[in-house]
Amino acid sequence: MTLLECRNVGMKFGGAAALTAVSISAEAGVITGLIGPNGAGKTTMFNCITGLLEPTSGEVMLDGADITKLAPFRRARLGVARTFQRLELFTSLSVRDNIRVAGEIRSRWSKDKGKSDTQAEAEHIIELLGLSGLADRDVAEIPTGMARRVEMGRALMTRPRILLLDEPASGQDEQETEEFGELLLHVRDEGTAILLVEHDVSLVMKVCSFIQVLDFGCLIASGSPAEIQTNPAVLEAYLGEDHSA
Repeated sequence: MTLLECRNVGMKFGGAAALTAVSISAEAGVITGLIGPNGAGKTTMFNCITGLLEPTSGEVMLDGADITKLAPFRRARLGVARTFQRLELFTSLSVRDNIRVAGEIRSRWSKDKGKSDTQAEAEHIIELLGLSGLADRDVAEIPTGMARRVEMGRALMTRPRILLLDEPASGQDEQETEEFGELLLHVRDEGTAILLVEHDVSLVMKVCSFIQVLDFGCLIASGSPAEIQTNPAVLEAYLGEDHSA
């Protein structure tokens, strides 16, 4: 079932078009990739989906409802959560408190007030993300790869219906990336839709069921990992012949 649908989204900055009539979608319980070279418009699309930017044209739909003009906090309350390409964490707080604070904020507007244990939920997510050994450390003191997991944990504390991840594997070594891929599959299996922007192509091909490719603000291809790896336009714009081989 389609949960997120962006219809002919366009975004202009002055006379420059960052996105041109881009239509993408994401399904519940599926990891969908959004890939392309630097400057292709991926983060701009995320900003349009989450409300940091209002698109010049087109619509953003969530579960059939038009959210194009809703404020970011209202989209968050409807179940849209994200991480950022540039880490956005409370550096003076511990790993545990960074994750817990999102739950405290959610509890202020959630319909299930008094029915959830924020502390217990935070501890569950800390364990899920493999952060137990770092839980009492300030996030300013931990490696970048682990800090990205903290940001993901904070997003999960809002109980999102769709999670937008902007280069979450950046800063991780090969083993950490392998473990992170398994983590994404686990989150997917719990029913959360994931829209993944990531330059680690091997990770994308492993975890994504469907991939959409942007180049110069335009959608140039969409399909299964196998179809994307053999698409001539994608090979020329982004992947290169090595991935076809």
